[in-house]
Amino acid sequence: MNTARAWLACFALAAWTAGGCGYSTKSLHRTDVRTVAVPIFASREFRRELEFELSRELVKMLEMRTPYKVVHDRTRADTELRGEITDLAAPVLVEDIDSDAPTDVQVTVSCWFEWKDLRTGEILARRDAIRASATYTVAVGETLDSATTEGLRRLAERIVEAMEEDW
Repeated sequence: MNTARAWLACFALAAWTAGGCGYSTKSLHRTDVRTVAVPIFASREFRRELEFELSRELVKMLEMRTPYKVVHDRTRADTELRGEITDLAAPVLVEDIDSDAPTDVQVTVSCWFEWKDLRTGEILARRDAIRASATYTVAVGETLDSATTEGLRRLAERIVEAMEEDW
């Protein structure tokens, strides 16, 4: 019996100290939201189909990392996630000395987004400048397309993380 009480006291102490260290058992996601509509993001970029690729990645991330169900009909959704790709930059990081050809390039994709509760009109989350980057190295067969895809995946990940509640 004393052993059981000692374990219980240790568990209570651990739970109490963990609560003071920033840990929580509270969900990172809103419990009042069940569905999210994700229309195709807009794009200011001339590069074709970035907006489709970002929207696809967002749907995958939401389904994989949140309890929310993505619905395609806005009238059946609790919330809507919309936004716009504002910039795609691909500066050269390293050039070949002899040919001046780029060998390493960093792709950075920027956007803004807004997550709105369609039932109340409340803005649940908004970021005016959110960005993500990926690099590619020509020597190992990577391309601008592969780095752009990775950058868009990382951007979708950042957007979904920004939808989490503060804790």
